[in-house]
Amino acid sequence: MKKKKLISFVVSFMLILSAGTGSAYGETSSEQQSAAQTATFSDISGHWAENIIKEAASLKIVGGYMDGTYLPDNLIKREEFYKLLTNILTVTPDIANTKVNFTDVLDYEWYVPTIKIAVAAGITSGYEDGTFGIGLMISRQEAAKVAGSVIPGSDDDSAKGVETALDKGNIAAWAYPYVDLMFKKGYMKGDTEGNFRPTMALTRAEAAAILLNVKKNESVIAANAEELTLTGCSQVHSVTQGAFTKGEGTRNDPYQIATEEQLNHIRMHVTEGAFYILTKDIAITKDFVTAAPAIASGEDDWSAGNFQPIGSKAIPFKGCLDGDGHTISGLNITGTVGGSKGSGGSGKPAASYAGLFGYVGQGGSVEDLTINSSSITGNQYTGSIAGYTEGTIKNCRLGSKGTVNGSTNTGGIVGFSTATLTSLKNQGTVTGKSANTGGIAGAVNAPGTALISCQNEGTVNGNERTGGIVGSFASAAGESSVIKECYNKGTVNAGPYNAGGIAGAASGSNYSIQIESCGNSGTVTGSGVNGGIAGLLETSKATVTQSQNSGTVAGNGAGGIVGNNQGIISYCYNSGTVEANLDGGGIAAYQQNGMGKISKCYNEGKVTAKSFAGGITGENESKIDNSYNSGKINGTNYIGGIAGKNLGTITNVYGAGKVTGENGAGSLVGRNAAALSNSFWLDTTGTAGVGLSDGTASQQLVKKVTHEELSGQTRIKTSNGYELVVDVMNANNKTSADVINKTEPAAVWKYLYSVTSGSTGGNTVISDGGGIVAPIEVPSDDSTGNTIASEDLETKYLYPAIIL
Repeated sequence: MKKKKLISFVVSFMLILSAGTGSAYGETSSEQQSAAQTATFSDISGHWAENIIKEAASLKIVGGYMDGTYLPDNLIKREEFYKLLTNILTVTPDIANTKVNFTDVLDYEWYVPTIKIAVAAGITSGYEDGTFGIGLMISRQEAAKVAGSVIPGSDDDSAKGVETALDKGNIAAWAYPYVDLMFKKGYMKGDTEGNFRPTMALTRAEAAAILLNVKKNESVIAANAEELTLTGCSQVHSVTQGAFTKGEGTRNDPYQIATEEQLNHIRMHVTEGAFYILTKDIAITKDFVTAAPAIASGEDDWSAGNFQPIGSKAIPFKGCLDGDGHTISGLNITGTVGGSKGSGGSGKPAASYAGLFGYVGQGGSVEDLTINSSSITGNQYTGSIAGYTEGTIKNCRLGSKGTVNGSTNTGGIVGFSTATLTSLKNQGTVTGKSANTGGIAGAVNAPGTALISCQNEGTVNGNERTGGIVGSFASAAGESSVIKECYNKGTVNAGPYNAGGIAGAASGSNYSIQIESCGNSGTVTGSGVNGGIAGLLETSKATVTQSQNSGTVAGNGAGGIVGNNQGIISYCYNSGTVEANLDGGGIAAYQQNGMGKISKCYNEGKVTAKSFAGGITGENESKIDNSYNSGKINGTNYIGGIAGKNLGTITNVYGAGKVTGENGAGSLVGRNAAALSNSFWLDTTGTAGVGLSDGTASQQLVKKVTHEELSGQTRIKTSNGYELVVDVMNANNKTSADVINKTEPAAVWKYLYSVTSGSTGGNTVISDGGGIVAPIEVPSDDSTGNTIASEDLETKYLYPAIIL
């Protein structure tokens, strides 16, 4: 068996366990004693062991951390427990000539004097592989073995021993007599369900309670018995074949994970920051969660499944797992909250932080791993790879036979993330009962590039804030955030709230968030307000740019790019079908109350709504500029090529798509109650540019144009003479604040062909090559416009285009 070795940590994080021989900090004995006598820990108030810890500290059995905490619920390692034990010995052996030959003991570390005392006292001989077990968490049965080795036997025949424990059959033979002794002495006992739980790791609070009991009740605490040799990791932990046999846990030589037992064994090393690599596909065929916690314990119960999440909020996974392209299958992670009852009085609510990893801490990472043929079920924070992550998740996938079910913050890969998510893919089915459900992540609140190159091909079912990639996307405190180059091909089904092909909702309060270069070709449906990219852009700090939708978007309100837009949409286009009951738009369902702006966008898709249908937006109460529609717009009330209803400002737009409606249909606006300027509509698209105009409406240079005029074959007559439509719109842009401030270019529009002047010939045939080849430039001296051969009239290419 290869040795198990703890990754060395920076000395400043080591415990000041108590007064005694040696210190990691080189303090004097009197300084340590003073610290122990006056110890006041900042994190034990109200804890069940508060008074125990205080008394143990006053007796110099335990100490805390340099930051004033004790961390009572943290697990305690072998070397730490031995240190506390040596503090209560009534006889301390001479260690002057004691040699320590354990292969994992470094002669410069703080624990060397402790291990020398344990060796000299005969209370340890280590593992058969020559290691002491540095860094391994000590289990309840091992703690009983070590503590029971330094106290006399019991002469009380009436005292109840470990035979009263329901799970006594799980206690190892080497530990049984010592556990029995600790029961008879009253130093250890079972839980409220009658189980001893021998393989469960010991906490720092429990260690203080055990050793304080021994200290107060034993007059002689000295070891004379030879400790039985432990045989591998199975004696310390619950996994018989789980010990790592290859690798040292370093970056260059990671622990090699080849079996399901070794995968489960990672949980025993969550805080070490070690490195792991899968060397094979792993199928979970055994039940690694055989017992439920005590009803009154409040602990999460994972016994309904076959695997418990690795790492928790209290003790996050801080290691680095490289899946190396392998797949884990057969996971059944199903948790309930211990000690509580459901609303019906019987069932327990689901447990939180569900996933292969319950909680990945800062510095932790999971990469290049697939989970398939698995079921993950939880409450808050549920994902196949991680329920919650502060670390890096990269190149991971949930396969088509994988399912994730949760309540709040449910994602195909991650439930909630505060770090960058890179190149993740979901092909499974994700279902969230409450808020924030996404194909990749339920919610992301991360600085910088939060998600990049992620893709969803699976089905996402949610209620509030449901997205193909992420349910809820928000900026981290103090920093801007962006989603880049993500794509949804899957189906997104939502309840009566917001759903989007990329994000259900994107919210930027004090710092900007942006969705950039993303696309959707999947179907987005729900009874709320939905968008091909985002269901909701909340506040002016939220933007969508250079993104496109070709999928079907349907809802009570629906937009090809965004449902409810309170932010900025630019350089986006829609070619998909939009279907709505109220408020349907090729780009956005609606913009309300002066919030939101749509600029340099176009729609080619079909938009249908009973009321308020528009090629750009169903209702506009804000700003639209430099945009156009060439798609078919259909509906009943207030149907427009640009907006169904306008209560804001619209300028530099044109409508080239057929518009049909019964009450208020216009090739530009169905009902105009505000400002419309520099707007052009093709004469074959409808009978009027504006269906209905309120008395407060204003119109300036709103003009019907022919196919030849819109395509630039002929110029239109303006107050400046004969001008091309694109020149009129670009000239108008020169007066905008953005152009004056040089934040936007004046030249927004172009034809996909170009014409030069100075020819001596007559009218000249001009072609853009069907949009495939570069534009053809030829001269013309026609004073009224330019003529193009009819066979070259490709409407899609010859109408004004937006310069990207």
